[in-house]
Amino acid sequence: MKLSKILAVLALAAFTENQAQNYLNYSVENAHSHNDYMQEVPFWQAYYAQFGSIEADVFLVKGKLWVAHTEKELSAGRTLENLYLDTISKQIKLNKGNIYPDPNRKLQLLIDIKQDYKTSLNALVNTLKKYPEITGNSGIKIVITGGRPQPDDFKNYPDYLYFDGNPDKNYTEDQLKRIGMFSADLPGLVKWNGKGIPRDEETAKIKSVVEKAHARKKPVRFYGAPDFPNAWVNLMDLGVDYINTDHIPDLKKFMNTIPKNFYKNTKEYATYTPTYKTDGIDKKVKNVILLIPDGTSLPQYYAAFTANKGKLNVFNMKATGLSKTNSSNAYITDSAPGSTAFATGVKTKNTFVGVDGMGKTLAQIPDIIAAKGMVSGLISTGDVTDATPADFYAHSDNRNSSELILKDFITSKAKILIGGPTNGLTRETEQKLKEAKVDIYHDLKSATTSNRTLVIDPLASQRITDGRGNWLADAFDLTLNDLKNNKKGFFMMVEASQTDGGGHSNNMEQLVTELLDFDHVVGKAMKFADENKETLVVVVGDHETGGLTLLDGSLREGWVFGNFSTNDHTSIPSSVFAYGPNSKEFTGLFENTDIFNKIIAAYGIQK
Repeated sequence: MKLSKILAVLALAAFTENQAQNYLNYSVENAHSHNDYMQEVPFWQAYYAQFGSIEADVFLVKGKLWVAHTEKELSAGRTLENLYLDTISKQIKLNKGNIYPDPNRKLQLLIDIKQDYKTSLNALVNTLKKYPEITGNSGIKIVITGGRPQPDDFKNYPDYLYFDGNPDKNYTEDQLKRIGMFSADLPGLVKWNGKGIPRDEETAKIKSVVEKAHARKKPVRFYGAPDFPNAWVNLMDLGVDYINTDHIPDLKKFMNTIPKNFYKNTKEYATYTPTYKTDGIDKKVKNVILLIPDGTSLPQYYAAFTANKGKLNVFNMKATGLSKTNSSNAYITDSAPGSTAFATGVKTKNTFVGVDGMGKTLAQIPDIIAAKGMVSGLISTGDVTDATPADFYAHSDNRNSSELILKDFITSKAKILIGGPTNGLTRETEQKLKEAKVDIYHDLKSATTSNRTLVIDPLASQRITDGRGNWLADAFDLTLNDLKNNKKGFFMMVEASQTDGGGHSNNMEQLVTELLDFDHVVGKAMKFADENKETLVVVVGDHETGGLTLLDGSLREGWVFGNFSTNDHTSIPSSVFAYGPNSKEFTGLFENTDIFNKIIAAYGIQK
């Protein structure tokens, strides 16, 4: 390979890595409403979406500029004045001289001349004389495309008119001042159809056009470009300034959610290196650590894996499977029946905690193993009475009955319960807990676990980004240091509650930072399993939240860009990972109730 080709490839690779993060520079100001007049509501739909550019095709008919895509569609009631100029003028007056309420926002009106440009432009200039509030407004740029004069003739038209430039043409300095932007025909340049990524040589061609425009300090767009999320992503990767669309609501949502859908990690960490000495062996275990990242499945894990530059403790587990998440009465579960399945081996109804579909109390793992002399501890980064922790100690047909749920800890065989604040801790409930000899602490640092322990710490419910710090790891250490002293064995459940919150709020930063924090604990659990040799570690989410798809990312630089299809749970099966003795039992596709069955079998307990 020639040196010039090698340098070109290296430059392209560097561009791809460095430019991919420029998503944060994009907003609806970069959106171009292609053939806007064909929308159900011309102008207004793009305007209320706050698009930066709107396009209208015009034909000169009887001295008026009529707006249509072809001559067959011409209508006297659809003129440039009626559809655009009058409405733009109205908004300028309404906004006291600005096109948008925000004075920093600007609008480009791209007028595509479909007939003889000389007569059409003369008609346009005469028409615009009625709109000095438009022609004299620095927030409005009128750009002529389609039929347009030669560069030498730009000077013959009013200064408020700009022209669409041809990237392959040369322009003098004065001519360049009249260029509003550069446009290029994408299908004429490359064969890429918007799916996947362009071939290297196609990327180089697109990038060359972009660089030429930017070298001239002008924006660039490509007409004929594919119009869906993957295509938008690739065009933004390549620095294209205006993204064409016929789907205004879709591009609006896509652009407005970029800040929440993009995350770059700043705290890379090394993962634990497992020994695998007892991994997968057929041997009864004394201890089980069940780790539940709420609302998490493979897309969430891979987002965190990407953000940590290709490292994740949970991905070091060789035994992997899939858990079906549906409840007994719904295709899409909520957390209450999701974790009740783990805790009891029974599918129940949505909102039901530790009871079957008829409301009958179910035996949970902490109570079952207590009969064998084992102890249990439960940890959550959410409300201690929320569905997932409650599923392991309480019994209710309503997950929101916080006070009654917390009272159930009195009769539960679980020794330790640690989490965030709850409105279930009334004076009466607190008194009953103390009478039952449950030690109550209101911060993790002051807690001891010599007796039955309840820790309700406000710090638990804070996000990592709001300063929770190492709270989850510290809660894990405190609980493990107590439970491991029990010679008969133990069960520990650790829930990362706020990974689910990241899905519900469609917030990539929250999702990834919470999952990376959780993954530190996964590494701690694996390390203990290697040292103890009689511990099974299981990682499984109770459901997926957000319908996350990953659109772009960099394993080398630790950033990820995604898109959410919903702000609620989905039916996607949850990824299952296991490490230690009997881990091979957690492979394949199985019901979420089998998590319970496999844990009980690993203990050697007969059901």
